[in-house]
Amino acid sequence: MRTRAQDGLSAAIVGGGFGGIGAAIRLRQAGIQDLALFERSSGVGGVWHANSYPGAACDVPSHLYSFSFARGTEWSRRYAPQAEIEQYLNGLVDRFELRSRLRLNTAVTGARFDANAGSWTVTSSDGQTRNFDLLITACGQLTNPVIPTIEGLETFQGKTFHSATWDHECSLEGKRVAVVGTGASAIQFVPEVAKQARQVSIFQRSAPWILPKFDRAYASWEQRLFRAVPARVALSRGVFFALFEALTYGFTNKPWVLKPMQALANRYRRQELGDRPDLMAKSTPDYQIGCKRVLFTNNWYPTLARPNVELIAGGVPRITPHGVVGSDGIEREADVIIWGTGFHHLDFVAPMEIYGADGRELTEVWGDTPEAYLGTTVSGFPNMFVLYGPNTNHGSGSVPYLHECQFNYIVDAIKRLRDGGYRYLDLEPGVQKRWRAEIDKRSIDTAWTRGGCTNWYINENGVNTNNWPGPWLEYMRRTRTIEPSEYRFVA
Repeated sequence: MRTRAQDGLSAAIVGGGFGGIGAAIRLRQAGIQDLALFERSSGVGGVWHANSYPGAACDVPSHLYSFSFARGTEWSRRYAPQAEIEQYLNGLVDRFELRSRLRLNTAVTGARFDANAGSWTVTSSDGQTRNFDLLITACGQLTNPVIPTIEGLETFQGKTFHSATWDHECSLEGKRVAVVGTGASAIQFVPEVAKQARQVSIFQRSAPWILPKFDRAYASWEQRLFRAVPARVALSRGVFFALFEALTYGFTNKPWVLKPMQALANRYRRQELGDRPDLMAKSTPDYQIGCKRVLFTNNWYPTLARPNVELIAGGVPRITPHGVVGSDGIEREADVIIWGTGFHHLDFVAPMEIYGADGRELTEVWGDTPEAYLGTTVSGFPNMFVLYGPNTNHGSGSVPYLHECQFNYIVDAIKRLRDGGYRYLDLEPGVQKRWRAEIDKRSIDTAWTRGGCTNWYINENGVNTNNWPGPWLEYMRRTRTIEPSEYRFVA
């Protein structure tokens, strides 16, 4: 009988963003050369390839928003713009020789586990089918855009598009533009749109908490220093990580930690809009800071004060052939509607269909409460690992750091499979059940559940499906290695 140690392992990685690229690098370093990296779009980068709207940039400092084993040094600013992050990821693909493993414009449509063979049969959109020992999904939490169902939308005679599928062929010069939503994407693209459009009408369901973005350009000598002195980049990473790690306690069980942040946000709003009581009222959140994503920008409040911009509080009850009707019943004429309405937050693997050992499909097993142990493994789906899965988001921190924790966990699992000659490992059902109970208990006193808002972290039943309710150092400790007793190893 063949063993993993003799034949090695093969891996299918679905998604060409930070998670997929980082996993491919770490798996190759662990000795796995037989791998395929599937990406449904025309280029790598994940959200940083798809989201090319004007003003797109990171809201985590650049030095922290990169891998520790491949630290970025070419940033032009403290907070890198979209194009530079996409360039960084393409640079990793070339540096670590992954191009030959890339399958661009190729979506994975389905995967089915064969317990007898101990492998996954993976089907892709190009009609090909192949068996892999490991299945790693790196689809992310925010990949499929949401366009709300609104009365009359189908009658609108102008152009419409979502921020994640920006129509660069649509000129906004001199146009009347309606923007629906004031989330993380909208606060970046609206200031750019307002410079071009004749009129911008912003429809806001709830006001976001906004902090100034302490951004700046890096001088050429600083960029040379980053390349020549790795300790300078490491110091920056360490400082920002410590700051974000302290804030994790504020989001989870020590709300007083967020009080300085709240005071800064309130002072910033007063400074910018103090002479505009109408905008102050509309821009003041009515929920606890941290309940929704805190946004960082220097351009939002000045944009609201522009003469060609109007902020309309409340939802959008109706759309007409020529405009958008606000909650005040007034129709604002529009030539273009841009949706800044977020993503389907439960689509961790959709639209893939993944069938586990007993033939059950993953999204049906999950229903409206996706769950994975440590956000990574699911009982009944052997040799499958989910990157940036359920309960791995946070109000603070860096997603690449999270990925590195998961990479360590996956590599340790692979080592145990290979060294023991096992066909597969599968999470014990009781472990996943205890994990769900732990997450539910630890989520009770978080800002996301007690903050008085509706957010995408919590499902309609009040269950936290997306966020990790603890500090990142704890998560790092718990994912350093797997606990063998929590898994069933099958030879």
